[in-house]
Amino acid sequence: MAFILVAALLPLIGLLAERHQRTAVARDADIQARRLAGVIAHEVGAEVEQGRALDHEQLQRRLDELRRHIGGDVEILDLRRDIVANTMPAALARRVVTDPEGRIAATLRDGEIRTVNVSADAAGEAMRLAVVPIRTPEGIVGALLLDYTDLHAQLLNSSAPIRRSTLGAAMAGMAVSLALAYLLSRGLIRDIRHLTFTAEQLAGGDYAARATVTSRGELRQLATAFNQMADRIAERRAELTDLAVTDALTELPNRRHMRSSLTRELQRARREGRPLGLVILDLDHFKAVNDEYGHLAGDAVLRRVGEVLKRELRSSDVAGRPGGEEFAVLLPDTGRDAAMAIAERLRAALAKETVRHRDRTVTFTASFGVVSFPDDGQDAEALVQRADDALYAAKRAGRDQVQAPPVDRPGL
Repeated sequence: MAFILVAALLPLIGLLAERHQRTAVARDADIQARRLAGVIAHEVGAEVEQGRALDHEQLQRRLDELRRHIGGDVEILDLRRDIVANTMPAALARRVVTDPEGRIAATLRDGEIRTVNVSADAAGEAMRLAVVPIRTPEGIVGALLLDYTDLHAQLLNSSAPIRRSTLGAAMAGMAVSLALAYLLSRGLIRDIRHLTFTAEQLAGGDYAARATVTSRGELRQLATAFNQMADRIAERRAELTDLAVTDALTELPNRRHMRSSLTRELQRARREGRPLGLVILDLDHFKAVNDEYGHLAGDAVLRRVGEVLKRELRSSDVAGRPGGEEFAVLLPDTGRDAAMAIAERLRAALAKETVRHRDRTVTFTASFGVVSFPDDGQDAEALVQRADDALYAAKRAGRDQVQAPPVDRPGL
């Protein structure tokens, strides 16, 4: 009777496990979409914080570039729910901003991150959206909507083999439970429980969770399929994390990564009593390069600057592109004099570089501002401000040169 009861329960267990796996996939897609949307919204808010408005043309270029790299559509709304920039088809964009359930408006009011399911329209197209507020120190200035329908579908499709295998294993288990001994049946149930527990770990954010079973046949195939799905989810998450902290054009760390690196290196320098150099460089007359040669030539120049920084710097140094034509370099264990020498070497190296674009030779130079901890400031804000001051002094002095702030600046 016990074996018959087990045989009857196994299909039910398979159905419950298949439903749980669907729920786990949907939860993982929601988590990844919220995180990615939060990163993009943070970058937009950082630009507004620096004094820029929600600029349609600049945001549209950013969204188009983002779509080319990771796919998915993004829409940015202002406080009136007017579309500032988007990559969605026009019909879908209009359907989203109608906000029939008022969830987008709620996010604009209270700043809570939400996910929204937009029901299918006449064409049968349903959408899953992550809604994230765009914040500045003055408050919420808009909202970013990320369409992660394709991400959810990809994760669901990638889990289809394991869900089919789950049901198949349940049916196979029913037959096996009637034919095999009690100990074999007990081992089978134990492995199913382990698979369910591992699925819960993966859904809870433990992307290193993998299934191990002692059984053979269908259940082992199920465990293999589960592990393959977990590997794909982990790879996808790693790709999204890399995109969140890397500038797509130069493959250097972006502003978010450089801020966290500066904070981390300052803590280490303060703890160990060592100096830390900071160099900020800005390309001279870069707008003229774009105007004369075109934006493709400008992009080629930015990539070449990234290549020179990687080539000329030490493995312990951190070079990044905070945005536009501005770059930054962190120099651990480096005082002001040594940082000035490194900046001068970089300046000379860039001045020698040329870029060929449509049978034309593009030359470029850069101006540098150099500071060091602790001589020029005790925290990240002070160091960045003084480096900017030195950079603008280099610009005023004629460009293509390296400047440091005066050592006797009051207030330090």
